[in-house]
Amino acid sequence: MEIDEVVDRIIEESGKLLVTVKPELRYKIGTEIETIIEGRTCEACDYCEICDNCPVCLNCQEHRLYCQNCDKEEIRRYAIEQGYIDEDEDINICDICQEYNLYNVIICERCQPCADCNYFQNPEYCPHGDVYEITDNIKQYLDDIYYDESCGMEFVTKPFSSLKDYWKAVKEIVKVVGKENIDISEKCGGHINISWTNGNKSWLDYDTIIASNILFFSDLLSYMFCFPDTYERYEYKEFPDEYDNYKDHFINKYCCVHLKGYAVEIRFPDSPKDVDNHVLLTATLLAIALKTYEIPFDEPNFNKTKEIYEKINYYGKELNKLDKLYLRNKFKLLIKFIRKPLIKLSKELGVNLLKALEYRFKYPKYEEFTDSEFDLSKFAIKQNTKYRTKSKTTQLQTKIIFVETDDKLNTIITKIAWSSNNFNEFISKLESLGIDRKVVNQIKAWG
Repeated sequence: MEIDEVVDRIIEESGKLLVTVKPELRYKIGTEIETIIEGRTCEACDYCEICDNCPVCLNCQEHRLYCQNCDKEEIRRYAIEQGYIDEDEDINICDICQEYNLYNVIICERCQPCADCNYFQNPEYCPHGDVYEITDNIKQYLDDIYYDESCGMEFVTKPFSSLKDYWKAVKEIVKVVGKENIDISEKCGGHINISWTNGNKSWLDYDTIIASNILFFSDLLSYMFCFPDTYERYEYKEFPDEYDNYKDHFINKYCCVHLKGYAVEIRFPDSPKDVDNHVLLTATLLAIALKTYEIPFDEPNFNKTKEIYEKINYYGKELNKLDKLYLRNKFKLLIKFIRKPLIKLSKELGVNLLKALEYRFKYPKYEEFTDSEFDLSKFAIKQNTKYRTKSKTTQLQTKIIFVETDDKLNTIITKIAWSSNNFNEFISKLESLGIDRKVVNQIKAWG
């Protein structure tokens, strides 16, 4: 048995895997598609300004349509009560009505021009002239639409519980909105929101663990999926300043990984101008979020991650060889970390996401300087496709510690597993360190 499989079995035995006794897992994913479209929505206005100069009333006044509902005796009585005329005065009451606008009081108060009004919140008659009207074919996919001062119109999707439905929705929205209206250099972002429930547990039980794991891979994922001009959005996706208490920053609105009350919001993704690139990133983030044990994030790795993250997201700098070597090792860890949930998501989507992810790392979006688009259909799963479940053990610069009931023992065992070249060496090290015989024998049985 390969060392990585032994580590997986240790985790499974600890009872800390997300999927244990077949509870029902439900996830929700959504995004916020920012554009450079200038406009507003009727819902964004507290008051419809068309009412200040009601077209119905103006037309009525211009053509004196109110006369059709006039009771001259009522007008005359009111004029006498208000002292406009004497009781025995012989005068044309219509002239008095016009002079003192008596129709406004007598007739207009009984009128209901707002009933079945065709002008109220109708973009065709909007005084502003810049209303963006949502087309029917994307309304079904949207939860909200509003004007964002940082860029332009922002389209907020509904939460989806199917990656395939999400893919279809984002593709249709971008098609209607127009890729020409998604400009990353104009700060167009595509924040991704993720949540899940699993039996009596939910993402909220592991929110800081999930956020920390995503932050750990944020440099790698930025390199793989963000556009070369993503740095133009730097002020909206901040990396925590210091290592000490970095998890406290997750509640900050502009932190690159932001914990909300209803989801974890990942803010470093760009707006999905390249739809398939965005969907693959969403699937990867979802796979990370479904893991409930924590990758140890020590200060040296925090600082290195921050350094690379800021080169990409703050300054738009080219990465050097050491940066890329570090990311290559981290990519190997990412594959090992999310392999199981990603295979399940692959089957759901009908796409080999592992192969797609390998391709994306080999040809990162950050180093693309053309308008080429990623194509997930190239990685469509063929019938009877089998996933390789064994992989060679790779010694990584970054060690991973999986959380179980006995954190100290788990830390020791996991570190030993990662530092061993084969199963026999692993067992020998456990025995030489005096690890509990029952634990060692149980691991031997797995081998």
